[in-house]
Amino acid sequence: MLRQMINKILGVFKGRELFKYQKIKVFAVLFVLGIGLSLAIASCAPSNSADTSAQKPQAPKLTVLKMGHQKGMALLNIIKAQGSLEKRLQPLGISVTWNEFSSTAPLLDGMGAGAIVFGGGGGTGSVFAQAGDKPFVRVAAGTGSTRGSAILVQENSPIKTLTDLKGKKVAFAKGSGQHYIIVRALEKVGLKFTDIQPLYLTPAEALPAFERGDIDAWLIWDPYTAEAERKLRTRLLADNSTVFGDKAALESPSFYYAAPDFVREHQDILKIILQELEKAGTWSRENYKDSAKLLSKVYKIDLKTMETVEERGGQREVLPVTNEVLSGLQRMADTFYDLKIIPKKIDIKDKNYNWIPDQKW
Repeated sequence: MLRQMINKILGVFKGRELFKYQKIKVFAVLFVLGIGLSLAIASCAPSNSADTSAQKPQAPKLTVLKMGHQKGMALLNIIKAQGSLEKRLQPLGISVTWNEFSSTAPLLDGMGAGAIVFGGGGGTGSVFAQAGDKPFVRVAAGTGSTRGSAILVQENSPIKTLTDLKGKKVAFAKGSGQHYIIVRALEKVGLKFTDIQPLYLTPAEALPAFERGDIDAWLIWDPYTAEAERKLRTRLLADNSTVFGDKAALESPSFYYAAPDFVREHQDILKIILQELEKAGTWSRENYKDSAKLLSKVYKIDLKTMETVEERGGQREVLPVTNEVLSGLQRMADTFYDLKIIPKKIDIKDKNYNWIPDQKW
């Protein structure tokens, strides 16, 4: 077909001077090849259909849901122990794996590294992670006990008030809710964060140090709080209700976090997770002794200690992320920036870090 088109073009110029004829011959070949290439490209181009939704790339099918948990996030541990999430997702061909972390900061590090796509922990950890430009999204808030987070000292300690913490060694997990509690507790009595000697220790590291007397005060959360109070000779110096008063639930809430890609591509699965957490909250609130039995096995903590934890577990609601909740977290972030604990000022309400659904799941 191309040869016929070329011959027709050349026929027009037949009989002319050879040199001009050869130039025209080259021109004709290039002209026809150009037409052929244009037609080939046009045939490969997508049609200009009004329905473009079918052209959007589909999210990859989820086959394994990678969950993260830690002690103190009771609802995550309940659904893990009961297997409720696995039951919901099995018909969809999705299996579930669980990875345990010591606190929120390493949990969000793990999320950034792709080890998990969903987890939960204190809001403080997310402030540090956002200041470090780490990828995560707050997808829900959790309310719990206002008594479980505490500042403990040895029973015979000379420390009697928060003011006595000046110059003392105070241990807590960096990036945990307790990090913020100690800042606000010191502020309450006119002290600065620089007035203490902070020791950034995980619960596992702080416990033996506290027992040996290597640290003067320990900030911890349930179930570690209840376990220390029951097994060690401790005295409660303050808790989050002492520090924040009736605003304790909103000043230091817990959050549930998800990887950005997971939020974009699998909101149907995200909603299932939040539904199961909400069910677990209702069940544990209405059956705290049964919840204590379950969690005592999970945490390997005696039943009496877990009953204390569960009895003061609070409402354990799973709530959408709201401006009201984020306002408390913004105060936390501003405090840390002013103290140069985080390297830059951040906007907690940045839409890249928060999932605010049109309606509750």
